[in-house]
Amino acid sequence: MLTRAISGAATFMACLFLSGPHATGQEANPSGWRIKPSEVAAPPDVKPGGYQRIIRPFENWTLICDENLEKRQRVCNVTQIIENQAGEIAFSWSLAATQEGNPYMILRTAPVARSDGLVSLAFEGRKEPVKVQLDGCNEAVCIGMLPIGPIMREQISRSAAPTISYPTTDGRTISVTATLKGLSTAVEAIN
Repeated sequence: MLTRAISGAATFMACLFLSGPHATGQEANPSGWRIKPSEVAAPPDVKPGGYQRIIRPFENWTLICDENLEKRQRVCNVTQIIENQAGEIAFSWSLAATQEGNPYMILRTAPVARSDGLVSLAFEGRKEPVKVQLDGCNEAVCIGMLPIGPIMREQISRSAAPTISYPTTDGRTISVTATLKGLSTAVEAIN
């Protein structure tokens, strides 16, 4: 009997604390603290809880799939990020597909890249690097697109480790080494 009374009192107290316009701890805070929004931005036409992201780590690559649960539509990409010790991104690239299913790499550089510059991918054993024109920059990132053709297919199959370079607005050149090792395994996991 005493256990039931304690349980009933606990339920009453929980309802009391959670009732009203705001749950306890959810009030607007004048100190400037706030609840951090989700890192996954659902499209505006999707109801809360109707969108999910699945993240699967692989060797050197991360498979990211976003799904509209109501429409049963899933969009996936495989991403690699190269950053410095402070967590600042120097370069990232993602293997994705067009609406027609054609594969391409989305290349992202730090926002200090020259917006009219080229990203150079130097592969061992190739005389000339693969060059990608940047499409533009904003305050967070510069982006370029590279269709996956015979050269990139060969390099992916070899698990090549290209040197990625691009010029910055202050006259420097940022160079990092990326790797295609593990990309094929991550792509196979999409199905």
